[in-house]
Amino acid sequence: MALAPRPFAWLAVVAAVGLAGCGSTPTARVSGETLHLRIDEFRILPKKLSVRTGRIRILGRNVGILTHNVKVFSTIYKDPQGNFVIVGGTDTVHPGETATGTVDLRPGTYKLADTIANHDDLGAYATLIVTP
Repeated sequence: MALAPRPFAWLAVVAAVGLAGCGSTPTARVSGETLHLRIDEFRILPKKLSVRTGRIRILGRNVGILTHNVKVFSTIYKDPQGNFVIVGGTDTVHPGETATGTVDLRPGTYKLADTIANHDDLGAYATLIVTP
């Protein structure tokens, strides 16, 4: 007995290929000293940013339905427990509000993450590249 074609199976394959993407996340180049971020339960956008070294201002707009924050983590230095050190960030912000913070950064790669509950595990993180 032959099985009938399953058009939805092909649709699932096409969707999976499309979601996988082709290439890496583009880097948003910040021309000034201010990072403009959008935060929700599942992401910090843009996902990858580049900025010049020095004093950086963070503006994180909460577009989600829960409270959020943005913390800047070193990707080199760890505390005695083996966790990457937080070098700056914002306070917690409620839905519809904007959190601000400043941090002095040297050249390198940093991780931006929402440290409330498991938001970073759900995708609320980004990469910040600081250039000389």
